[in-house]
Amino acid sequence: MILKTRIKTVAINLAIAFFFTAIFVLLYYYIVEEKISFYINLINTTAVKKIEEDEKATSYNFETSRLLNYPKYGKKYATLNIKSIGMNLPIYHGDNLKILRNGVGHYAGSYFPGENGTIILAAHNTNGLFNKLDKINKGDKVIIKASYATFEYEVYDMKVVSEKNLDAFKIQHDEERLIMYTCYPINRSVVGRKTKRYVVYAKKVGVINE
Repeated sequence: MILKTRIKTVAINLAIAFFFTAIFVLLYYYIVEEKISFYINLINTTAVKKIEEDEKATSYNFETSRLLNYPKYGKKYATLNIKSIGMNLPIYHGDNLKILRNGVGHYAGSYFPGENGTIILAAHNTNGLFNKLDKINKGDKVIIKASYATFEYEVYDMKVVSEKNLDAFKIQHDEERLIMYTCYPINRSVVGRKTKRYVVYAKKVGVINE
């Protein structure tokens, strides 16, 4: 009788322990699942907001020819395509050393494509960047595909200038033209600091609203 009583007591205790364990597991699962769902939703919401911010940062008003918001410094916002010399490069807002190692830098003091002012782009002439800039001819087409629209330019002049010749990079505020430049001579065999610049000028001939 005593043995049966003990077995019954153990069974009851096990049943009670199992019951509370099941409740604990269910509560824990519910709480953890809620937390996981919360953080997943938070991440998704943050990602959506980031995308919306990026889209907002490069929105363009075709009536006023102005960007409503501007890309962040260091952000890639466009690609530069010159079919005649096989060039297709990323364009970043800014022109510090880090940016120029990765692609084409957009001088922060100049206008953005589509703003009816002077756009100044620079890049090194190594690592497949502006190493073919001196192969461009007058009449060649230059395409800038920004996140907000695609712009077409036509080359009308090229020249070699001193780095101190600021007039060669003069910014105009009532006419959209593109200035692209790199160090000159464009030759890896030339050692030392280069004090000249090879400059290409192009004017806007069209815009495509995409």
